[in-house]
Amino acid sequence: MIAIIRPSCLSFLLLAGAAAQAQEMPKSLLFSPAESESIARALTDFERMNVTGQSVEEAAPLTVPNIYVSAIVDFGDGQWTVWANGYRISPNHQTPQFTVTSVQNDSAEIQISGEKPEKILLRPYQTWMARSHSIVEGIVP
Repeated sequence: MIAIIRPSCLSFLLLAGAAAQAQEMPKSLLFSPAESESIARALTDFERMNVTGQSVEEAAPLTVPNIYVSAIVDFGDGQWTVWANGYRISPNHQTPQFTVTSVQNDSAEIQISGEKPEKILLRPYQTWMARSHSIVEGIVP
């Protein structure tokens, strides 16, 4: 039996052989090497999250917790009470993690000390998210 090779098949075999001999074959025709690397890291992180139940960001320790305000009472003349993170905070009694510097009507100005000192303004039923440095509605412990 004689095998007949068509010219299109022959060129495919020659190209495949030349590509196999090349030392640096691209891993993807759609993504750049940097994008391919990012995708590989994301897949690895996803697998780690499935195994451990924690994402990479959750596994990193935080120096400052999320701060949520439950209620604010302003008595006037510099007398106020703020309930935040389960603490009852007043001008004479502060928490070790953050400081309430002032209260105006229905908002509290909070000074956060840590790696990046920051001042935020929170209202009742709002949470400052420590990881993203953003304020969201609702209480997120």
